[in-house]
Amino acid sequence: MNKLIVKFLLLVSPFFLTNCIDPVEPEFEFKEGLVFIEGIATTVKGGSYVIINKSVNEFGINKTKFENGASVSFVNSLTGQVVELVELEGAYVPSIEFKANVGEQWEIDVVLEDGRQYRSQPETVLESVPISNIKASYNPELQYNDGTGSFEPGHAISITFDDPVNEENYYYWTFKSYENLLVCQVCFDGIYRDGLCGPTSISTPDYFSYTCDTDCWKIRYPESISIFDDKFSNGKTTTDLIVANVPLYTKENIVVEIQQLSLTPDAFDYYKVLKDLVDNNSGFNAPPPAALIGNIYNPNDSDDFVFGRFTAAATSSADIFIKRGDIPENSLETQMPLSIEPTFMSPYPPPATIEAPCNEGRFKTAIQPEAWMN
Repeated sequence: MNKLIVKFLLLVSPFFLTNCIDPVEPEFEFKEGLVFIEGIATTVKGGSYVIINKSVNEFGINKTKFENGASVSFVNSLTGQVVELVELEGAYVPSIEFKANVGEQWEIDVVLEDGRQYRSQPETVLESVPISNIKASYNPELQYNDGTGSFEPGHAISITFDDPVNEENYYYWTFKSYENLLVCQVCFDGIYRDGLCGPTSISTPDYFSYTCDTDCWKIRYPESISIFDDKFSNGKTTTDLIVANVPLYTKENIVVEIQQLSLTPDAFDYYKVLKDLVDNNSGFNAPPPAALIGNIYNPNDSDDFVFGRFTAAATSSADIFIKRGDIPENSLETQMPLSIEPTFMSPYPPPATIEAPCNEGRFKTAIQPEAWMN
């Protein structure tokens, strides 16, 4: 989601640059300090987060940057319960045990390091709709990459679900993917000691690779938006609907966990506009529509607008294990060759090591996914 937010800010502000986006010639005067807040509270443990980005100019380069040092909390609008979020790897997250419940109302409260405060309107958690089946289909031309001018291989993930009768339903899909991770730390021009990479007086290779000291999985998130409404399928079974594309970044086996969120109409309208902007290149030359100023506001300054939205949503999930070792196409990521620090007759300061811990975080876990098959 973080890359998606960066892509959004590029679209609504065509003068922004990021390290992984080709430079865009500015067509409007650059404005620093534009804030984007994306927050989701779900009924699945580990599925809730808030991401805050701000437009900045660093060394003459216009780009977006994660906003560190904010105070962020979820607030139960009915009971007054406050859940504090902590900063973790480019996001603010609650305790791993936190989950919203159907019927509850939640909002967020954000105070930036510069003192600016933002709140959201309360969101009611609706009933979830179960996923009855999940499939993965490999496609050597899964999606087209404008940057490389070529098609990328990968798997399309499709699901089946029964839409409730006689009610309007709006859906949003996201996912997490898990693949084996061999190397947990790479040190450039140095060695790994006491949990950190550091220099040494003895010459070293360009880098050392430190393998994970236990089974470990890399976590990835989607870079696109997938939404659906039941206008033409109310009360029917929706079969094999593609809700996610999973590119072949590596040929490691993978678990994909689809999360299906049940949205309010207002939330769906917001994500529909956002999806249209992300999917439509003309968005680079279009001013941000008013719909992208969602349900978040500054209670102390009505003229201070903020992009983004807070959404509380009931969530159902389904996961699938995919074998990828026999795929003939090349993977998209180039793997760095292993460069292991010597432990026998090592010239480097003790204690010599070849392993690093699989530290729990948003992008790495030592907890085996439920659908994993050894």
